[in-house]
Amino acid sequence: MNAEKYKVSKLPYIENASNKIMEKYKIKAQYETEPPHGDAIYSITIKGQTLPFWIYGRNVTFIGTSMVMVESVRCKTWDPIETMIIDLENEVYASLKDWYTDISFINNRIELTNQVVKMDKRILNDFENLEWISF
Repeated sequence: MNAEKYKVSKLPYIENASNKIMEKYKIKAQYETEPPHGDAIYSITIKGQTLPFWIYGRNVTFIGTSMVMVESVRCKTWDPIETMIIDLENEVYASLKDWYTDISFINNRIELTNQVVKMDKRILNDFENLEWISF
């Protein structure tokens, strides 16, 4: 895995924010709700398609030029939080089935950790083995 290909950039909060990737893929975030203690939650539309989950507006992480990692919840809820990887180019997404706040590329592997909750890191050799779902 070539880490150079997967340069990581973060958007601390999605509200009223934009970047080249969001503009290219027509990513729109629509405010939905806020949990009792936490950041705002948004529905997300990409190229006119509304995804079947909501995202927290914090720590939106862009990976390379066509992937994004978000903290998600089922629609109309705010718990449990799980991380989704969205492949914008191929119009698919995959759940990591847990909540990871940080991504690193170390020794040609992807390392996912959570700086908020103590948990084991998850190591991936690439993104190919995830269960991708079309949107």
